[in-house]
Amino acid sequence: MPPNITGQKALAEYQEIIDEIERETLRLQKQIGGFPCPESCYDCCYNTATMRISEIEAQDLKIGLQKLPKEIQSHILEKASKSITKLNTVGFTEKNFPETSGTNIIEALKGTSEGECPMLVGGVCSVYKHRPIICRVWGYPITNNNQIGCCWKTFIGKRKEYKPIQYDQYWEKCRDLSEENESNPRGVPNCYLVKRLLS
Repeated sequence: MPPNITGQKALAEYQEIIDEIERETLRLQKQIGGFPCPESCYDCCYNTATMRISEIEAQDLKIGLQKLPKEIQSHILEKASKSITKLNTVGFTEKNFPETSGTNIIEALKGTSEGECPMLVGGVCSVYKHRPIICRVWGYPITNNNQIGCCWKTFIGKRKEYKPIQYDQYWEKCRDLSEENESNPRGVPNCYLVKRLLS
């Protein structure tokens, strides 16, 4: 089968995952009577320049990035490049990140402007309709490594009262749909990926 057909089939299956996540978030919104996140909050976009993204998410993300005006694309590329430069100064490189734990690489940029998601522009996600799955579920109770995770600002004291979104299962499905190289099954850090997609 030609690569582009395989890619289209994978993207169609990825869209099914997104649709299922949408139904799950709507279920929780109905249960709590609205959207869980505080208005105008984008705290979850901080410290995500190194968040790992699977290849299938990257394919969809590329579609969103290509729709943006060139000046916004340039701004995003510049932000990603600054994050990478900062990572390089503390010893992380594109060659060694597959062996690096997610926590270590996040800590390298935590609390700095370089740690912010490159696609956050003026406090708004520039690729909202094409955002990765963690961005779609964060703010809701989710399962991750047999634990329930959630943004610290939402579902306070009530996380265990609601059926969580099965995030780890969706992530596994994304990995299965991805054409990732075996040496890097955990995905590509956000800033490196964005630079690759826009360069």
